[in-house]
Amino acid sequence: MAATPHPELHALVQSFEDAFNAHDPVALGEHFAVDSLWTNVTGKRMRGREAVIATGREVMPKLAGSYARYRVVDVLEIRPDVVAVHVAQSPVSADGLPADAPHASAVYVFARGADGWEIAVGQNTIAAA
Repeated sequence: MAATPHPELHALVQSFEDAFNAHDPVALGEHFAVDSLWTNVTGKRMRGREAVIATGREVMPKLAGSYARYRVVDVLEIRPDVVAVHVAQSPVSADGLPADAPHASAVYVFARGADGWEIAVGQNTIAAA
């Protein structure tokens, strides 16, 4: 993949991974715009940061033993302040070793606003084997 004109998005994806692996619904939700759209891997649709956080509070205890590595696989600059990022998610153990669990694929549409880049729209899907 060619270098992205927005290297800070790689850092945001890493921060999102860190929040997931810490099982921290608030830190995870802070990546989303206040009025965002998100569909998680189970197909649950959420509107807004607070809905993402509320769902995370329900789901994260069930995922206490789940960890993942996120890898940016493609970036599409829609315009200078809107960028789509395709991310491959691989299951790992708490030690970072590959784990036997489903892989996932996510697309995040980041929009840059007054407070920086945030996820405006996202979709996460179990990846086909």
